[in-house]
Amino acid sequence: MTSHVRRLLSAAALALPAAAQSFLDLTEVRNPANPYFSVFEIEAGAIGTEPAHENEEQGLESDISWDGHVYWRDNAFGTRRGTLEAYAGRDGLYGGFYDGKFVGDETVTRLEVRARPWQFYRDGFYGGGKFVPRGLYEGRDYEGYLGFGKDAQGLYIELGPYYRQNEFASSARTGSFRIPEDYAAYGGRLYLEQSSVQMDRRRGMPRDGFVLTLLGEREWNDSEGTFGEGTYLTELRSSIWRIRGRLEWYIPSSDDMTWEILVRGGYGDKRDRVVNFDSTHPLGHRWVDAQLRLRMHLGASWTVTPFAHGQYSGLLDGEGLSNDEEFFVGGGVESYLHLSESFSLHGFYSYLDNPSRPSIRVDEDVHGEHMFYLGLVMRFGSTRR
Repeated sequence: MTSHVRRLLSAAALALPAAAQSFLDLTEVRNPANPYFSVFEIEAGAIGTEPAHENEEQGLESDISWDGHVYWRDNAFGTRRGTLEAYAGRDGLYGGFYDGKFVGDETVTRLEVRARPWQFYRDGFYGGGKFVPRGLYEGRDYEGYLGFGKDAQGLYIELGPYYRQNEFASSARTGSFRIPEDYAAYGGRLYLEQSSVQMDRRRGMPRDGFVLTLLGEREWNDSEGTFGEGTYLTELRSSIWRIRGRLEWYIPSSDDMTWEILVRGGYGDKRDRVVNFDSTHPLGHRWVDAQLRLRMHLGASWTVTPFAHGQYSGLLDGEGLSNDEEFFVGGGVESYLHLSESFSLHGFYSYLDNPSRPSIRVDEDVHGEHMFYLGLVMRFGSTRR
């Protein structure tokens, strides 16, 4: 091996990202494991889906669309040396600034603005193991949040108010379903988070430990009127509660292999009919989405991560009276090939026997059991911790 190739592989090893950045990474976790003090990252590629059985009325179609994001982080922004983050992707828009000196007494002040311009809702139920839609419609939301957090002997606690504007629109697949009226929501949000992640400084990736985040919300809204179809017309309650959780657990198996356990879940009000049918998570007022992954480093520049995938969905039946429970299983593989210090190829394939998966498009709700992606990641001006 020439000295030039050795230098290239060494540089690639130093450029390994902690994980693919996403809107959920920034909004669900308060203090994630991040190998960069500052970075400007662009990812662009193509994402596709293949349903087990095509059904155009439900959005179950074979298709390929664009995917990617732009992410910027500066850990020493301005004269106060706060942290500024900005993100724009198919899954949402985010801007956040947090500063541990604004209030003092080791209190972190966090200001966030969030937007999800391309949301899809799938109101329905499962019958015979298959999803039966009542109405498929679109929406968007915009939110502002101000939080105050403090570390209490290893437990990070953050509390703050938020305000969100929700807007909805019919689509070609909505049919006779009466969609909700636009409404404003406001409330309080509480985060509890504990982290013991140990980073692999050689690779810049989590190697050991966990990040556990619990989130509670109490929300009020000014929603008016009923929505739904047929005899199942409901009004959104004026006050609603929600609980969500997220776990990232890393267990080293050897120097080149690490087990990863990734779990997200939610539990809320049965009558929270809008959020319960948000297609970005398993449908229902109770849901769990979990992956068991084995990250393998094949040489200095190639990472392959096969995984098993499971979901649980608990929602009301077709009459909206009793609970129904569904379980789904699947798996896949994700991989990074680092071409240089600044460029990496990123790809994945996954299968889940739940057809209600996130849409691959922003202009219409298209999804299916099979998903695949290939893209290029570019990082500039990155400063490692």
